[in-house]
Amino acid sequence: MELNREHFRAIIFHNFRRGLSRQECFDELNSLYSDKAPSYSTVKNWYNEFNRGRCSIQDESRAGRPKSVVVPEKINAVRELIKQDCHVTYREIEASLDISMTSINKILHEHLSVKKICSRWIPHNLTNAQKKGSCRLVQGNVGKIHSRYIKGCV
Repeated sequence: MELNREHFRAIIFHNFRRGLSRQECFDELNSLYSDKAPSYSTVKNWYNEFNRGRCSIQDESRAGRPKSVVVPEKINAVRELIKQDCHVTYREIEASLDISMTSINKILHEHLSVKKICSRWIPHNLTNAQKKGSCRLVQGNVGKIHSRYIKGCV
């Protein structure tokens, strides 16, 4: 079983309640978990927290922007912007959704699989219907395409 932060915090809290010193707690963790054990500064910080009266070992909630804005709501919002205007730019997306260029790039290329061609957002992968439509278009205009190709070669 892999121990996570909260497991180590619980062990540190237990050792704090047992009356062990910071160094004794660190030495015990280090002897049991070696390279997986938290650092001495982590043990010291948590002892200070517990001395101030903290009893919770969970992270406190933080205000502000989340680490990642690449969430389904933002992905769907970008998809809708592209559907409304296939010529939409990064700056317009950034202004309307208040997300960074890096996040926009990740959403467009990794999640929506689109790329910019001639200032339009085009899907990387065509659907079967789109492929068949392209084939029908070419088959219906073989003569025109062939004559243009011949003229371009001459």
